[in-house]
Amino acid sequence: MPPDASVQGPDHVRDRSTSEVTTNDCRHFLGGWNGRSASTVCSIHSALSGLFKWLYLEGEVESNPMLRIPRPRRPRPDDVDVVIVTPGDVERMLRASEDWQELLCMSVLAYLGPRRDSASRLRWRDVDLDEGTLRFREKGSKVSVKPMPRELHAILREASKSGLIRCGADDYVIPNRRPGAVRRTERSNKVIWETVLRVADRVGVRATVHALRRAFAVAFLTSHPGAIESLQALMNHARIDTTQVYLRALNKSKAMDPVRDLSWGLGFKELAVKAHTGFEPVPPP
Repeated sequence: MPPDASVQGPDHVRDRSTSEVTTNDCRHFLGGWNGRSASTVCSIHSALSGLFKWLYLEGEVESNPMLRIPRPRRPRPDDVDVVIVTPGDVERMLRASEDWQELLCMSVLAYLGPRRDSASRLRWRDVDLDEGTLRFREKGSKVSVKPMPRELHAILREASKSGLIRCGADDYVIPNRRPGAVRRTERSNKVIWETVLRVADRVGVRATVHALRRAFAVAFLTSHPGAIESLQALMNHARIDTTQVYLRALNKSKAMDPVRDLSWGLGFKELAVKAHTGFEPVPPP
């Protein structure tokens, strides 16, 4: 951002040189984001802090106006209301896929849990059917090669032999819905998001790409208890703390599961009969 760039917020626009921006200006800008999600507010604060730190180090401003504004606290991952899909939801979505485009999209996400952008950039040259591996381009320009679960391996092998989709080296593993309409060299990852919403809506499930990533992590830990380092590598997390969020969620779910055994001594049939008559059950004196 050049020194004469404008400082603007959601509710006001004000042309100012960055060398003239004060701490109160920054507070006013950040105040315009009040009412947004806590994660959004934290992200905006981080972006503004990073900008003025860079400007200060480059000598564009004499002082950093963000130094006196404390960083808002992000909500703990365990406290965030996230979209959760169950193993049954994942199975229904896989079975509800109506063509190769949908099945390949849902399968790659459910069996390996990649991020949306990584899944969208996966090409057939990244698929090694002999070794049973996929090469993903991850965040930060990192490349990771992951072994495929046997079922995903079988799905990709059948797709490559079907003759119904293009499987050249430069073709995407998850095809576009309308390949002829794509003009970009690198397509938008929106195709992954749209496919998940379409299939989820078909079976009456609320799902997102990250919900499938979370479902993969929980399913992996359920099948391989304690394999947290393996999951970290599969999820391409830089820090083990990030991976442990999924472990805590799984442990919390297991800790609450014994409530299923709670009983007040009334059978299902007795409750159903009373509900059918329209009379509320009256406890004995």
